[in-house]
Amino acid sequence: MIIRVIWCLCSVALFPVEAVHMTETQHRTKAASEKQHDLWCHKCDSMVDGDKCLDLSGNYSHLHQKCAKEQKKCQVRRISMSTSTEEVTGKPKLWLLQRNCLETCDSGCIVIGERTKLHSCITCCDEHNFCNSGSGAEQARFVLEDLLIAVFNMFRIIP
Repeated sequence: MIIRVIWCLCSVALFPVEAVHMTETQHRTKAASEKQHDLWCHKCDSMVDGDKCLDLSGNYSHLHQKCAKEQKKCQVRRISMSTSTEEVTGKPKLWLLQRNCLETCDSGCIVIGERTKLHSCITCCDEHNFCNSGSGAEQARFVLEDLLIAVFNMFRIIP
């Protein structure tokens, strides 16, 4: 008993800094340090779900999806078409809107075509559950399209 008490006193006297240090820090494995995954996204397709996918203001719990562990992003994909002439570019008309969970996601827009244009925009988010409720892809497209029109008009020769 006396030996055990002396050993305890010696170990506290010899290692007081380590004893305090060990209680103040935590060691976490890589897996424990990663963000806990519990993401929910809207999942719908305007071709299948119709207007419910466009306007999520109703109580459409069947459009809610818990993302799989490897799916860490919510996405909105918007595909629109427009026609243009030399003077006028028509407003894009929605052809398809999809919302879902994805493993990886790259936001951005592309426009393909000259007179008949196909606009494809993707927005990604992971800030909070159901963050893919808007159609922010449309805003990004108009900024890019307006910039391109302005640059084109700067170099256009007026008779």
